[in-house]
Amino acid sequence: MLQKASELAKKIHGSLSEFPTSAPLALVYTDERLELHINSAESSSSPPHILFIDFLHGKAGYRQAHNCTINQPLARAVGIKSGFRPTVFDATAGMGGDAFVLASLGCTVQMSERSVIIGSILQDALDRALANPKTVQIIGNRLSLVLGDARQTMLQLTEPPHTIYMDPMYPHRRKSALGSLEMRLLRLIAGDDEDSSALLEEALKVATNRVVVKRPKGAPLIAGKPPTHEIIMKNSRFDVYLHHYL
Repeated sequence: MLQKASELAKKIHGSLSEFPTSAPLALVYTDERLELHINSAESSSSPPHILFIDFLHGKAGYRQAHNCTINQPLARAVGIKSGFRPTVFDATAGMGGDAFVLASLGCTVQMSERSVIIGSILQDALDRALANPKTVQIIGNRLSLVLGDARQTMLQLTEPPHTIYMDPMYPHRRKSALGSLEMRLLRLIAGDDEDSSALLEEALKVATNRVVVKRPKGAPLIAGKPPTHEIIMKNSRFDVYLHHYL
């Protein structure tokens, strides 16, 4: 464990400690997993917010167990059909939840994450899922992660994907509707996706069939570019850009 922590500290250019730290952000190896601890700036006595990824339990595990059908909006948006599973490049992996669902449905998915901190806890979750017989086939054969800028990564792909999926950071909301704690922590760590327009333009050049952009319901279009069609859900939507019609 200490060796893994030492290697990670070098990777993120951080410092190594065997004891609890009061640093604003700390990646902490426990007996079970790698966690990101976000310490309160207001009080050193307050317990930290803890962020981790678990594909076996929690939200990701529930989605895989209870809502893993090709009729769900995500599956229809990326182009899954009976007997056909597209290759998918997830340009904004984040916590990996959508990518895991797509891999569970049979798609080969490559995730891209530019935040080395988020990428580290995501890779730890992948490694743990690889060690579990329930998810080893999903992760081992169909789900992978690369760290770096998605625009550069997609240009280096040996085979262009059928679908490029984007779920950029949602626009700021008014103070009374800040969204989930998870989303606020992700924004704190990764910042706003201010290059979404450039990413969409590059994705449209690379994807062989479609680009899918997840947006909050009512949010403006990325770069004002109208999609081929939309898939509307209760609180969000998928903007689908079909290559054939662009």
